[in-house]
Amino acid sequence: MTKHTVTINGLKKPTRLDRVLRQHLPRVGRKAINQLLQDRQVTVNNKTVWLNSWKVHNGDTITLHQLPQALPETPSEFDMAWLLHEDEHLVVVNKPAGLLSQGTKYTQQANLLSMVQAQFGDVTLFHRLDRDTSGVILLTRTKAINRYLDIAFKAHTVKKRYEALVAYPNKLQAEGLIDARLAPQNSKRNRMKVVTQGGKSAMTHYEAQSPHDNYQAVSLYPQTGRTHQLRVHLAHYDAPILGDRIYSTTADAYSRLYLHAHQITLPASDDFSERTFTALLPDDFAQIEI
Repeated sequence: MTKHTVTINGLKKPTRLDRVLRQHLPRVGRKAINQLLQDRQVTVNNKTVWLNSWKVHNGDTITLHQLPQALPETPSEFDMAWLLHEDEHLVVVNKPAGLLSQGTKYTQQANLLSMVQAQFGDVTLFHRLDRDTSGVILLTRTKAINRYLDIAFKAHTVKKRYEALVAYPNKLQAEGLIDARLAPQNSKRNRMKVVTQGGKSAMTHYEAQSPHDNYQAVSLYPQTGRTHQLRVHLAHYDAPILGDRIYSTTADAYSRLYLHAHQITLPASDDFSERTFTALLPDDFAQIEI
């Protein structure tokens, strides 16, 4: 991480610190900026500030004592190479790492949903992947497929497989089930933690391959779909995903989050047959240098 200092000018009125930082560091990411504030790594005029709502004025000097690695470059338009499947009900896409699944009120950056709508017309994003996660994502076109998927997801009959590269040594066995409840950290909805009481049930089955010197490939089969479930469960077993800017202390060594939604299988129903959609592992999984 590298120290970064900037003197603020051009504000029309006093502005929240987190908004100023996002404007000056658009490729760092909102979550990383929030975490720096929580970790008390930001000073304004040499005073440590940890409140997102702290008002910044023209002439103020802001220093980030740790500067997270920039997010991957964001594509500007849909690439047909991402398309895995298209029919009257579904558009299935292999989302690249670094691309938002959909837009937010915090940013005007490019997002997958807008790109797919521009390319294929009216679609709805049925589920999301974290910005830093790549892989299979479903977009729907009809009420029939939405009803079918809603029932299947709630019944946990949709099978998902993720692939990850994690730190080694760790506490993972050759295979196992991680059954650990999750709750937000310090009322911050964008960062989760394992809890012994309260929270929400979260379960992940995994299969670990033979490790390399200091990393290991792991296949993950989530049985629930909690926020950051796979990332938190693995970190809880001392196996943080390589490149994780939230739950790992070594994220700056990697160009991306090494988590990929590899496969999704939809169950058979009266109206739809069982189908499996697969997104091959990105090239950078094979090119990693540790």
